[in-house]
Amino acid sequence: MNAFLLSALSAIVLLLAASGTFVLSKRFHFPYTVALVAIGLGVGAVSMTFPAIGFLDDFRLTPEVLLYVFLPILLFESAYNIGYKELLSNVRSVASLAVVSLVVSALVIGFGLQFVLGLFGIEIPLVVALLFWTLISATDPVAVLALFKELGAPKRLTLIFEGESLFNDGTALALFLVVLSVVAEMSGASEAAHESFFSSVTHLLGLGTFSTWAWSFLSMIAFGMLFWGFVGVAFSKIIGKLKNEPFLELALTLVLAHATFLAAEVLSHFVVPTSGVIATTIAAMVVGNYGRLKISPSVEKVMGHYWEFFAFLANSFVFILIGIMFVELRIDWQYFLLPSALAVAVVMIARAASIYPVVAILNATKWEERIPLSWQHLLSWGSLRGALAVIMVLLIPETLTVPGWNLPMPIRDFVLALTVGCIVFTTFVKATTIFPLMKKFDLAGFGETERVEYLKGRLRILLDARSKLDRMEKEGRIPEEESSLLRTKHERELEETETLLKELLQKNPEGLATLLYVIVSRHALGLEKFWLKELYAYNEIPEGTLKILLRKITRQIERLEAGKSVLRSGDETPGDNAFEKFADFLDAIAEPKGNPAVSEYVKARARDIVCERVVRDIAELESIGFLSESGAVAEVKSRYESFGTKAREIRASLYKKHKDILLPLDSRLADKALLLTKNRVLDELVEKSVLPQKVSSKLREEIETELFAKII
Repeated sequence: MNAFLLSALSAIVLLLAASGTFVLSKRFHFPYTVALVAIGLGVGAVSMTFPAIGFLDDFRLTPEVLLYVFLPILLFESAYNIGYKELLSNVRSVASLAVVSLVVSALVIGFGLQFVLGLFGIEIPLVVALLFWTLISATDPVAVLALFKELGAPKRLTLIFEGESLFNDGTALALFLVVLSVVAEMSGASEAAHESFFSSVTHLLGLGTFSTWAWSFLSMIAFGMLFWGFVGVAFSKIIGKLKNEPFLELALTLVLAHATFLAAEVLSHFVVPTSGVIATTIAAMVVGNYGRLKISPSVEKVMGHYWEFFAFLANSFVFILIGIMFVELRIDWQYFLLPSALAVAVVMIARAASIYPVVAILNATKWEERIPLSWQHLLSWGSLRGALAVIMVLLIPETLTVPGWNLPMPIRDFVLALTVGCIVFTTFVKATTIFPLMKKFDLAGFGETERVEYLKGRLRILLDARSKLDRMEKEGRIPEEESSLLRTKHERELEETETLLKELLQKNPEGLATLLYVIVSRHALGLEKFWLKELYAYNEIPEGTLKILLRKITRQIERLEAGKSVLRSGDETPGDNAFEKFADFLDAIAEPKGNPAVSEYVKARARDIVCERVVRDIAELESIGFLSESGAVAEVKSRYESFGTKAREIRASLYKKHKDILLPLDSRLADKALLLTKNRVLDELVEKSVLPQKVSSKLREEIETELFAKII
């Protein structure tokens, strides 16, 4: 049968197996990626045992497929969702773990592995141990992060873990390529006696080699961050020009992920050393932060799901193919079991040594919020190895050797066996024990405020459901017997939820008023952010204004999360740091130049509209009795009403002074509201299949051409 057809059939069957595995892993609360590796091992064994279904392993996991197809997708999806502000607030933690911990790990693994293996009569040159260190330092957080999200791990812990992994991967791959080139140079040297510790270090850190090493490594990091940051900005600008072109906007992000990685690799070969991992990571972060606001509203809502789907596909294939590949390697575990076990032990010790002392020093400096000991345990234990480590080990030439290599197998086979041992251990032991570890340290649940938020949200949903049931009964759309059963069920759930809320709040009666005020204020700030984005989406406020206002909302949310009071006046500023002041300055420059009165009027109008909608929406919380009784809803409503009143006064004053300029502007802005109404009506007609597709497409084009037109 045609080879391509067999590969395609293999891919389809594997994806079907991965889908079934996903369903079962959800049902039994088992790490998805761990289950995939197990399924891959089973598929590999079955296909080798029964030739009739041998096609199952025809879809191969090659370094090229991993490096150029799957890895850019996984990198882009992770980096796209990292907020720059959260990353900056934890930059010292992330940088310490991604750089300092990497160096500590190098010392322990490189020297420790050579020493420990030597104790058992397995002599290897130091450079081989260092080569193993660079590739095993690349962490794979997929399984752990999935559990973190599912179990509700602290947001900051998740961010530190993901940030460290992303930048650690880029640093590790850059170091691996540099060390591999050094080892390749050594392989061409004349045969010599087994090299000593000092001769290995001298060769690696010789003046000529060191200068080349330093230039290659620093270039990969610096060029990857600077140049590819500009590439991300350029793509964001292009996406911003394609308003209301959902397929093109989605496609451009996919192009960016792969084009950035491939271009970085090409430049690295012909122009200047650079890292595809770092390039893709930085470009994705730029699009996820700077470019997110330029994406059409309808596309922005699904962009995250779009990339989650692609990451799901990539992870499904990668981990199931890793399992198949492990079976096909035919590693002689009778020989490699001891070296692999020793490597696992050394890597675990190295990880612990690179976490606890580094974090202790970081905590002592008080540069950032303290990282608790329980978090350090998870950071140490949750360091899994996966796809990137496999990619790197497969890049080692089969013929590679160095002076002093006397073992009866190629260096690649030896390093591959140690790597597989580490991946199997972290996959089947570490990943499966993350859940009980989180339970042990009480990190698998909500905090006090989150618990109240959860119950408040549940209560709000149940109240809406009861209102819907009332309407259905009134309209006679449901039999009386069924209505009675449903009402009994919902009343019971309402009562249980209210009881849990009251019990939770009564545990801290002194802080009850503050807690409720924080919850309602957080709710209002979320609404404020949503309505501001809606105004920007239809070009009713410029981008610079939006960013300044959103940044103020973010600062307010941070104050709440830090236990500080919300600023009660719209004119107050929360003491920006230098970076944020500079960002505000750049965003102010980005605003369209023109009459200052127009800019001020647009801001006041946006503030007026947003405050009116927040007051309207926040009133829904009054249906939750204890929130209304506490006065928290009334206080927040009063605050936004005062903001809205002040905004209207500014609008009226500006309009009176500059009526000739602002009257046409106000007319165009009012027309936007009518266009939105037309768009909503068209959505309803399309949903009800009242209009032919050709007609609805033409109407949509006419409406949205005006709707997305800039008026400022």
